Amino acid sequence: MWIDELEKITKVRVLNREDSRPRALVEPSSEEEVSEVIHLLSSEGLKGHFIGTGTHHIGERVEADVYLSMSFFTGLREASMADLYVKVGAGTLFKDLNAALRREQMWLPFAYHGSVGGFASLNIPDHFSLFYGYPRDWLLGARIVTGKGEVINTGSKNPKFSSGYKIWKAMSGSLGKLGGYLEITLKTVPLPEEVVPVEVKYEQVADVISRGAHGITLLKADRETIVAWFAGHSSYVRRSIENFRVAEVEECSGDRVNSVLTARGKEIEVARRLKGECIVSYYGTGYSRVFNGEELEELRSKGYTAYGEKGCTKDCLPSLGQAFHLLKSALDPEGVLV
Repeated sequence: MWIDELEKITKVRVLNREDSRPRALVEPSSEEEVSEVIHLLSSEGLKGHFIGTGTHHIGERVEADVYLSMSFFTGLREASMADLYVKVGAGTLFKDLNAALRREQMWLPFAYHGSVGGFASLNIPDHFSLFYGYPRDWLLGARIVTGKGEVINTGSKNPKFSSGYKIWKAMSGSLGKLGGYLEITLKTVPLPEEVVPVEVKYEQVADVISRGAHGITLLKADRETIVAWFAGHSSYVRRSIENFRVAEVEECSGDRVNSVLTARGKEIEVARRLKGECIVSYYGTGYSRVFNGEELEELRSKGYTAYGEKGCTKDCLPSLGQAFHLLKSALDPEGVLV
């Protein structure tokens, strides 16, 4: 049986051996083991899916035969304050990475709660994305494994690197369907002395952006709050926020989470029309998240471009474009990864 062959390669935890379709979780400890697992999946006609912490899955439940955990691919491999980059194992917790960076006086302006590989694979914006962009924009390079079991070193430590097709960036947002991150090189910025969120009015948004706000977030729960984020030297931050009230920023949560995509700059207007227990909208990104709100079908019937992040069972994600299918045929022609 294929599980017996799998156990010869790496550490295996069988999830349901008695079922007609057994499933397993593997924890490879080397790139060679990851590659061998994928080769076995291909030869047996099986499906595999990469996981980090397993807490940030988006879309329908993935029906895979084997789940490949990146839990052994952890740790800070290399960091440079002079060149502002870090090289890290994809299974490293993002919070642990930022804690290590703070000790080196560096920072990644995101508050993701999963693994670094998940951060890159999901490509979801955050409070500072108006100024700093999406996770994809922070990827300088990576060691990846394709659906053919090939380990490829791509990219550079240099932010200006532009040679060839940026496979490591194309994989960002693909949810692991094109390949898995083993090691990721990220650009960083100097650690700000202070990060302060303040409450602003809608008519003040343009003004606080002109003052250098790094992000604008609309939060709508018991009440609506528009938050401007300032980061940098203490003197600059204090000067910028002197006429504003410091904001208390809530963390939204829910069993059902839907995302609504809009034209950039229209997020707040759209979010005000959405219904949910909690709504968070990242100004300038075209991205809002609705927690325990309207059903996905209802949002789409109103003309919104929406997809199901959590608590969705079918038709959760947008149809995949031609570019994705071309990459899929090149990186995973047998369709091993799901």
